[in-house]
Amino acid sequence: MEPTLDRPAPQVTAAHLRTLLDSSAQRPVLYISYGEDTEAELDVWAAGLVHEADIVLTRATAVDLLGEEPNSQAIAASLPKIQEAVDQMISVHGL
Repeated sequence: MEPTLDRPAPQVTAAHLRTLLDSSAQRPVLYISYGEDTEAELDVWAAGLVHEADIVLTRATAVDLLGEEPNSQAIAASLPKIQEAVDQMISVHGL
């Protein structure tokens, strides 16, 4: 089911990207966490501990996209594209 007003996709924020870039986890990724009775959420964790289909963005891809130390404007400019990926993933998952 597509994201709707009553069940929106989780919103990607600059804080999510900063957490991904600053994470000390081994090969950190931004991923969608699907709870049984809760809305989907975004979180950062080690790639080896996350189901590959739930990964939205790896730190390596984020660095390629934003640079090693991105400024606020670069992060803000990337949010719509990353949000589009999250929305599509939620739609495919069938929430």
